Amino acid sequence: MFETHLRDLKCTLELFQQVDEDVRQHPNILFCPMQGLETFEIQMEKGVQLVEKCSKVCPWNVFDKPMYTRKLIALDASLRTLLSVLTAHITSDLRARVINVATVVNHINVNIAAQNQNVNQIRGWSAIPEPPPFTVGLDAHVEELKLELLKDEASMLVVTGLGGCGKTTLAQKVCEDQKVKEKFRSNIFFVIVSKKTNCLVVQELCQKAGSLVPALQDEAIAFNWLQEFLKKTGQDPLLLVLDDVWLGSESLLDKFGEFKRPNYNILVTSRFQFTRFGPEYPLRTLEQGDAMTLFRHAASRPDRSSDIPEDLAKQIVQLCKGFPLAITTIGRSVCEQPTEIWEKRVAELSKGSSILDSEDNFLACLKSSLDALDGRMPIIKECFIDLASFPEDRCIPAVALIDMWAELYGLDKDSWSIANIRELTNRNLVNLVTRNGKMEMDGYYSEHFVTQHDMLRNLAIHQTGQDEIGQEKRLIIEIYGDSGDNLPNGWTEQKNKPKKTRLLSISTDGLSSAKWHDMNLPKAEVLVLNFQTENYVLPKFELPEEIGEMNGLRKINMGQCSRLQELPVSILNLGELREVICDEETENLWGEPFKSSLKNINITVAKEQHNLNWLYYKA
Repeated sequence: MFETHLRDLKCTLELFQQVDEDVRQHPNILFCPMQGLETFEIQMEKGVQLVEKCSKVCPWNVFDKPMYTRKLIALDASLRTLLSVLTAHITSDLRARVINVATVVNHINVNIAAQNQNVNQIRGWSAIPEPPPFTVGLDAHVEELKLELLKDEASMLVVTGLGGCGKTTLAQKVCEDQKVKEKFRSNIFFVIVSKKTNCLVVQELCQKAGSLVPALQDEAIAFNWLQEFLKKTGQDPLLLVLDDVWLGSESLLDKFGEFKRPNYNILVTSRFQFTRFGPEYPLRTLEQGDAMTLFRHAASRPDRSSDIPEDLAKQIVQLCKGFPLAITTIGRSVCEQPTEIWEKRVAELSKGSSILDSEDNFLACLKSSLDALDGRMPIIKECFIDLASFPEDRCIPAVALIDMWAELYGLDKDSWSIANIRELTNRNLVNLVTRNGKMEMDGYYSEHFVTQHDMLRNLAIHQTGQDEIGQEKRLIIEIYGDSGDNLPNGWTEQKNKPKKTRLLSISTDGLSSAKWHDMNLPKAEVLVLNFQTENYVLPKFELPEEIGEMNGLRKINMGQCSRLQELPVSILNLGELREVICDEETENLWGEPFKSSLKNINITVAKEQHNLNWLYYKA
């Protein structure tokens, strides 16, 4: 009996010694009260002493063995009781930590799921975008295309024409036709291709069909998903609309063309000709009568009669060369304006009329509406040009524009930025839409988005190129595939010279192997990053030493800079600094020597937020 209890206590002490060492070595992981741990160690020390005494007891000492046996049993019980208490503390703490982590992860997952749902809704919250409420000159084209689509055999139809002549509107009206909807029902998919990668187009199609698709980076995998999509949707009559297809997308059209069966139809719109993919339907500009009808509609208010100078209206329509977008935009800009404004607009359009047949100079036609903002609303014109910093065919969150314009133009109230968007909408330069279709302005704009015709975006990009080299207010860089970037002329030679750029926009599909340039942009206030890929690496973030030269700096907000490793010593020169907003990760950076030298600063730690709604640029 004595030997058994002695042996048991030795094993218990060896086990408990290891537990004690683990707790001591990992206090941040295995938390338990220090007082309880010290009591436990005292009892263990008593156990060691008791084992030493018992080891010296002679085997035939029948008088001491019963006494030591009782002590062994009592001490063993005491140690086990203490261990159970400490284990309960550790288990409780671990359980609390696990629950806390699970709660945070669940919170993040919910926000990410909501964000992904929002992105999907933004990309195509309506399977078929609605055409403008008023159109002219398209009925005959709709009937011609409809006859082909209602046939039972497979077909690929390609509608071609210059930008702004109504190709997208025509495709939308075809999808809205009652007989087309009766045949294809809910099996109509409308996707804007533009300059998207093939992977992104396939991913968007599959999402519209209700499939949970991972981020597709490899074309071979993407085309496998495309086959699955076509198998899933191909059981019934299927209509795919591929809008605004650019050169370079031939491989995508080939893949769509491989899956041929009855009642499988593809309608393509493009500025380019794809003669080998099917019959082409060139969309011409409007005839004079239709053009005048469209202009009168745009230049008048539906709720009141408008006095339109007929002779000036005819001159404007003639100078617009039948382009619906130009007619609508310019008509809206002269609506309810005095005759002098109409005459000025005719003079502006006349400057480029002889070469208006080319697409480049079609921009000059639209530019006259933008130039009308120069005198009375210069900031609104600047706001329009800023839209070029976002990718083509994307819904731009209104909150992103609000933040941008607050920095660039001091528009501190959200409503001021929304008012500017309204002004642009009134001139048909942008469209303001909401996810739920309701336009109530209640002071919250997370559901509001701005869309823009790609030709109007080209106009904005064209305007950014009017600044002198080295004096650019905006720098827009687009890097797609291995095509390189579109840095302004002379940038390479002057890249190390100070720039006046206040807004920098970088867009990339993640497939480029081009090296990024070092950029010296001391005046930059807004950075717009458009990454069309799930994985990307940002450069190391650090504050420059030159920050110490900003003698008048009174406030630093670094609440989202958790990866910042250190502060430049030059911050000690900021004698006027009064307020610092940081997060828990960067609070410790403001210790010595900054704390003692900058005695007037107030450091505020921003609360951690798990709401991921600010990630609106990933779309």
